[in-house]
Amino acid sequence: MKNIGFIGWALLSYALTSCSATGSIGYSPERKFSADKLKEDVQMMEQTLKQNHPSLYWYTSKEEVEASFQRAYARLTDSLNEVQFRAVIAETIFPIRCGHTSVRFSRSYYRYTDGLRLKTFPLIAKVIDDSSLVVTTNINRRDSFIRTGTSLRSINGMNARSIIDTLLPLVSIDGNAKNFSYQNLSNNFSTYYNMRFGLKDKYNIVFLNDKGVEQQRTIDVYDPTKDSIRRRPVNFTTAPPPPQQQPAREQELSDRQRRLQRTRSFSIDSTGTYATLRISSFSTALSKHFLKSSFRTLKKKNIKHLVIDVRNNGGGLIKSSLYLTRLVCNEPFSFTDSIYSVTHKVHSEAKISRRFIFNLGLFFLNRKKNDSMYDFRFFHHKQYQPLPQHFSGKVYIVTGGYSFSATTLFAAVVKGKENVTIVGEETGGGYYGNNGVFIPEMVLPNSKLRVRLPLYRIVNNKNYPKDGHGVLPDIEIKASAESIRQNRDPKMEKVISLIMQRKG
Repeated sequence: MKNIGFIGWALLSYALTSCSATGSIGYSPERKFSADKLKEDVQMMEQTLKQNHPSLYWYTSKEEVEASFQRAYARLTDSLNEVQFRAVIAETIFPIRCGHTSVRFSRSYYRYTDGLRLKTFPLIAKVIDDSSLVVTTNINRRDSFIRTGTSLRSINGMNARSIIDTLLPLVSIDGNAKNFSYQNLSNNFSTYYNMRFGLKDKYNIVFLNDKGVEQQRTIDVYDPTKDSIRRRPVNFTTAPPPPQQQPAREQELSDRQRRLQRTRSFSIDSTGTYATLRISSFSTALSKHFLKSSFRTLKKKNIKHLVIDVRNNGGGLIKSSLYLTRLVCNEPFSFTDSIYSVTHKVHSEAKISRRFIFNLGLFFLNRKKNDSMYDFRFFHHKQYQPLPQHFSGKVYIVTGGYSFSATTLFAAVVKGKENVTIVGEETGGGYYGNNGVFIPEMVLPNSKLRVRLPLYRIVNNKNYPKDGHGVLPDIEIKASAESIRQNRDPKMEKVISLIMQRKG
């Protein structure tokens, strides 16, 4: 057992990086499953969650969660295809209010649709709040009326607030941190709109024009097979990422280097006033070497202001999040209060992805606390010291709704530190805590939908407010129709303004 550290990290790395594949021969997305088969899937999911989930009733009462399962059974009176049933499952698990407990299409569905040029709702929109939809892309380039930055008032007679309310339960969230749902809906608006409302040949759109005057226009469904403007298939299920500065010799970079650039980048402004560290994932691509090198450069060049942009970082490896925290904090800190599971192995009759590996991890990494709880051996009950290369200047953390999971752990620890200012929006991950560490998938036996099953509850700090919110920024900055129309980045504009005020 003295090698538990090595064994633990090996298991953790394997669990987080290995994958499996299944074929899609003979698959049809229009295939329907009988109501009885779908009820079997719901029952299997319910049993598995109750046996293994560490926080089923964390933010919602047992009665409310039970009622959600009963509503699902009551709804299943007729056969449904995979897309329709996915919506039922998403809405059923939404009351659990765990962002890591989510549903995915079957692997066959993804393989079937990969590369297909499918009809879709033609507008990609950003959900700014509970009642605001702003167009970020009009896929149909021939339409010059509804442009980037256009505020949508209604689609087919349903106002923006009602559309958002209807789509919201399709995305699992931590507690009451709706920002995570808003950002996911924004990234995949056409997909979620199609899923909930179905494809139509035409859409009646009411919008505000550039002068703020309400107008109405009927637009066609987007059919890529009839689009002569576009020469090659493009995946429009996600909105284009925000513009990022690319290196001058991008075309000369290898594929691996380009992938790394998309994951993380480090740059210093031309005046040498501040540096920007952009981290879009705490994956294995974020190496210690890269972080050490970046922070050594900060010290060597005597940079006093550091911007860390994690607004598009959905999480990843906890150890990477911890390492960055040790580079930002200038005093000892605790990373988490507690991490525990309610089982020493996965209990389920459903197929569980990599069950053996996860069970091995639970066996080696758990320590029995009492009859119903098992402590995780890493990260909690420990004080961490700043690393020798830690930054001693002013730090500006840029957050958004997609700042989730391990990113929220980082933001929660550094929030309130004297040298740290958080700018942007509430994180999608819970401030008090969340669920994760090991997250296998259960494959529902009939539909083959995949439901993620987090096995550990993480409490960041028991003294944090347990109100279901994410980490709130010190300075809140949101996008607006105007900033989207002008392709501006108001969060970075605010950060740079703060730096200019303080650099003297």
